[in-house]
Amino acid sequence: MQDPKRSNEPLVWLLFGAGTTISAILFPVLILAICFLIPFNLISGEQAMKTLYYFIHCWYGKIILLGVLVLPVWGALHRIHHGLHDLKIHLPASGAIFYGLAGLFSVLAMFAVF
Repeated sequence: MQDPKRSNEPLVWLLFGAGTTISAILFPVLILAICFLIPFNLISGEQAMKTLYYFIHCWYGKIILLGVLVLPVWGALHRIHHGLHDLKIHLPASGAIFYGLAGLFSVLAMFAVF
């Protein structure tokens, strides 16, 4: 009996799902706050910036910021990778290119955040 071939697809789909979920839930709230609430003085911009500053500089805030930065990139690059397949555009080693870029961005974001 042959052993089943191992795949990295479950891990990639986990990152894709988490990234698109974060994008769908969090980005509209950020756009609302940054584009409408703060400029029209519906919330205090100074107080919001102080709160955000203190949140980003604690350890759990850094982890959340890292997730907000990295996971949508994984979701977007996974979507681009499979979108190119759907359009019958086959790049050599496209999985390595797109997932490598996502991994590189993840490492760079980790250094920037921490």
